[in-house]
Formats: sequence, structure tokens, C-alpha cells
Amino acid sequence: MAPEFLHEILVIFILSAVIVYLFGKIRIPSIVGFLFSGVLLGPGGLSIVHDRAIVEALAEVGVALLLFTVGLEFSLSKISKMSRMVLIGGPIQVLLTIIVITGVVYSLTGNINLSIFSGFLVSLSSTAVVLKILMDKGEIHTKQGADITALLVFQDLAVIPMMLFTPLLAGQGADAAMFVRTIGTGAALIGAVFAGSKWIIPWILHETVRTRNRELFIIVVLLLSLGTAYLSHEAGLSLALGAFLAGIMISDSEYSNQVVADILPFRDSLNSLFFVSIGMLLELQYVFQNPGIVLFVTLGIILVKFPAAALPAVLFKYPIRIAIITGFSLAQIGEFSFILLQFGKEAGLDLGGYYQPFLAGAILTMAGTPFMMKFAEKLGYAYIDSIDKKMKRKEPESPFGKYAPKKEHVVIIGFGITGQNIARVLKSVGIDYNILEMNPGTVTKFSALGEPIHYGDATMEHVLSHVGAESARLFVVAISDPVMERRIIPTARRLNPKLHIIARTRFLAEVGDLMVLGADEVITEEFETSIEIFAHVLNHFGVTKEVLGQQVESVRKSAYLMLRTMNERPEAPKFTAITEKKAEIELKVPEGSSISGKKVSECRILEESGVTLVGVMRGGDELTDPDASFVFQAGDILRISGDPRQCHKAEDIIKTLTT
Repeated sequence: MAPEFLHEILVIFILSAVIVYLFGKIRIPSIVGFLFSGVLLGPGGLSIVHDRAIVEALAEVGVALLLFTVGLEFSLSKISKMSRMVLIGGPIQVLLTIIVITGVVYSLTGNINLSIFSGFLVSLSSTAVVLKILMDKGEIHTKQGADITALLVFQDLAVIPMMLFTPLLAGQGADAAMFVRTIGTGAALIGAVFAGSKWIIPWILHETVRTRNRELFIIVVLLLSLGTAYLSHEAGLSLALGAFLAGIMISDSEYSNQVVADILPFRDSLNSLFFVSIGMLLELQYVFQNPGIVLFVTLGIILVKFPAAALPAVLFKYPIRIAIITGFSLAQIGEFSFILLQFGKEAGLDLGGYYQPFLAGAILTMAGTPFMMKFAEKLGYAYIDSIDKKMKRKEPESPFGKYAPKKEHVVIIGFGITGQNIARVLKSVGIDYNILEMNPGTVTKFSALGEPIHYGDATMEHVLSHVGAESARLFVVAISDPVMERRIIPTARRLNPKLHIIARTRFLAEVGDLMVLGADEVITEEFETSIEIFAHVLNHFGVTKEVLGQQVESVRKSAYLMLRTMNERPEAPKFTAITEKKAEIELKVPEGSSISGKKVSECRILEESGVTLVGVMRGGDELTDPDASFVFQAGDILRISGDPRQCHKAEDIIKTLTT
């Protein structure tokens, strides 16, 4: 007979699978589905699962693995790149939330220790929920994605001192010796993270990889994550915090990507139990009996966290749209809050009668995060539209500030690595350009270097006018933000219908949408990377640069043309055979071609290019070695051979249109 706990685990997975599947149909994140499953399964719902101890034990391992992989994303090198928002914006958001919540709870309870602890709980947001939504939307590398990630980094790191001070708030030996011991534990943890990242972990992983034993590698990774979690627990902290620190230690290793790949199956199967176990804590009866209190707590959390999270972006002079999105994205309770809550309970710091209201508010804010982020996006663009309308009613100002007005210039949106490289090339050939960037620090830095760079949100019409979009010849969207691009491109097109717009995007699937919105060319990182790889492959086999260039151009043309006309055969040449001195290609005769309707002897394509006409395919039939009297028609596919230069010349003749 199967053990009872196995029966209950199976029930959890079956119900969770059904609910997550149904939620996925309406695009609700799986984490929300797991929370809802827990509510239904727990004693406050249908009371199907009774042995919560085994569920909570497995859930604790699952969340340890979850936060281990979160730590892998927050490498010390990555944290240093976000240092401004992490070290300044993060403390502003966390401290402001703690101060406000402490004041509110103290006014209700008169207990300062409980009030500060409540501030700790509310100040933390859900790294797992928010990052998954950003990754699903392709916004993890956008400006708002970077700011949100930076604030989450600080919150997750802030858990360390919060856990260290929780025993003090609980009244466990609040003397000088305990305080010194607490500070010493924190310092030792930080030192262990740096030492482990630099010397210990890389050596362990390197020696493990040298064995070429995948099973051993997985065991060592699990040992590092769960072992560090156990040591953290023995030091008086939590399993989850130790696992998070273990992830940070491994994150800078060259093996971190393989670690993530190997740990994902364990993490995804077990951390779902963590969210289920959280849902099981909620008593639905309390929610139904006290809807006013639950609503008050839920709205209170949002109303406190939204301005606290939005303030850093405002202080750093980012666009209001970014501040709105950041504020709503972090206006929920996080998984570390539940861990800290359990830690405080074990230390003797209990929320008492405020436990269920807090739990209900936490679950509702986590479940509502996808909707809040979508609402924030709409609200941000509604604000932009209102500003644009106001600006249109004002007297127009000089659009270029200290820079002279320009015509037939290039407008560059975004001044990251791509934008900087474009500007460098334009400057070297003497082409005028204007730059639009949303990061004030970047604007200040490059303005001092003499770059014609302007601060502003490119989704706003009057901002694009400021950089002369109406008089520009070329418009380059060099950012990687699919949501912004969908606003920028049609706005620029309205301002200047003749503008040639080139956009950058990460994924091939986005090309069609951006072209429909008005882009003339869309360069995809995904596709260009594949081209670069195959070019290196051909180069390795000794293919000449000339032929290599033709191959790259052929693939690029045919692929992008296919995206525009999915049902048409690409007109770019198809190379059926290739060597350094000879190529055999297929070329399609387009409508209006200079050779259409002419005999082979009349159009002199063979004499002018020097190629050999091997055959012609028409309507599924192929004619081999056509004679001089053969008449070309639009739609014919010519199979020709010659050296690469001759084939290129033949392509030019065929594509020349009759004037």
C-alpha cells in the first residue's frame, strides 16, 4: 500500500496541473495557479490535503532550489553594473516602505518590534513572479526591466540583515553580546560569499568538470546549494537564504549556465510545492467573513509599495512611464517575505491576529501582479499621450537646443553598444545624427564628450520632434524593448511618412509585427547570430570572402523576404552548389524584369554576365539547356552556373526592371 504522503503529493500535482493548464489558457502565470491550488487544497478550502508537514518539508527544499537559481542570476559582476540603482534606489525603496509600514502598524498595535518586522515583510517583492513575467514578455533587458531587477537585487540582499536582526526584534538576548554576534555572523556570510565566488567554488566546479561525469556534476551542484543552505540554517538563518548565497557564489563561474540547465528540473518540480503550501495557509472562511479588512490590507500594500518603488526612478530622472511600470511591478509581497515570516515565527515573533489579513493581502498582490503590470503599461502610455496633447497646444520651441538644426540626418534611438557603434560609423563618414536616450547618466556622460545626445522618451511625439524626426532621412531604433518599439515606430511614421525606419529586435517572430507598424527594415539578433555562425562555418572550410559575402546576403535577403511574403518563393539566389571558383544558383525572374518577354538571344544575359544557363523551371516543369529562341517569362526560375562574380552580374541583370 502506498504511503499516505505519496497519495497527497499526487493529489497536489494532479490538481495543480489542471489549474495551471487552465490558467495558462487565459495567460495567467503558473505561480498564481499554484497559489490558487493551495487555497483549494488546504484546510481553509476543500481540505483535501491533511499532512501539511511533508508538503512544507518538500516545499522548503523546492524554494531553496528556486532561490539558488535566483542567486545564479545575480552575479557580483552584474550587481556592480547596476550599482547606482542597487546601492541608492534599493535602500530608498526598502527603507521608505519599512518606515511607512512601521508607522501604520505601530498606530494599530503599539508594538514597535512587531511594527518593524511588519515593515520588513512588506518591503520585499516577488523576484520569482516579476522576473518570470518580464522574461515571458521579452522585457528583461529593457530600461524598466533593468531598474526592476536592480531593486529586486537589493531586496534579496537586504534579507540577510533582516534575518540577522529578527531574533533581536523577538527579544532573544537583546544585549550587546547578541548584537555583536549578529553583526559578526553577517560579516562572516558576506566574506564567505566573496571568498567562495573567487577561489573555492570555481576550483570545486573545475575539478568536477574535469572528470567528465555529468552525474557527479549534478550531485556536486546539489551539494553546494543544499549544503550551503544547511550551514546557513545551522548558523541561525534560513535554508533559502543559504541557497540564495550559494547561487551568488556560483554565478560568476563559467559553468553557471550548465548549473542552471541541470538544476531546473529539480527546481521546477519542487518549488511549485512552495507556492502551494503558501496557498494552503490561507483560511477562505476568514476572507469571506472579513472582505473589508482583506481589501484594506491588499490596497494598503499596493498604495505603500507603488510610490516607494517608483520614487528611485523619479529621483534618477527617468521618464514617468518607467516609474509607473516599476512601481506597479513591485507592489506585491515576495517569497522571501514568507520565509522571513516563518523565521520570525520560530524566533517567537508572531503576527497574531494580523497573520491572516497579511497572508490574504500577500497572496492577492502576488496573484494580481500580471494584471498590475499590464495596467501600469497602459497607464504609462496614457500619461504620454496626455503630455503629447499638451505639448501640441504650446508654442513650439527650438527643437535642437544647443545643437544646430539638421536635415537629412539620422536619428538614433538608444545609446547602448549598438547605438554607439552606429554613431561612431556615421561620424567617421561625416553623416549628421541626433541621439535620443532615456538614461540620464548616459546623456550626461556623452553630452560632455560632444555627442549630439538628448534625454527623452522616444514614444512621445513631441520628443521625436525635438530631435528632428520630421526632417530626418533615416530613423534607427537601437533599443531592445518590444513594447516601446511598437509605440515608437508608428509615432515616427506619423511624423514623417517618408522616413526610412530601421529597427532592432531580439526575436525573428517580432519582425512581421514591426513591419506592419511601419518599419522598413528589421534586424533580428536571433537571426543575425545564426548568420554569423554559419559564416564562420563556411570560412573554416576555406570558402572565399567574395562567395561568403554572397551567401550571407542570399540568406539574409531570402529570410527577410519570406517574412514579408510568406506564400511567395524568395527572389534572392539559392546556391545549389558552391566552390571557390564556381557556383550554381537559382534566380527567379520578377514581374517587370528587363528580360521578361524576351528571347535568350535578345536579352544577351549570357554574353554580358558570362554565365551558363543550365535550365529553366516553369510551373513545376524544368527545361534543360534551353536554346537561343527560348522566351523568358516572369516567375521563371533560372538555374545558372559560373564563378561568383558572373552569378552576381546575372542577378543584377535579371532584377533590373524595364523602365
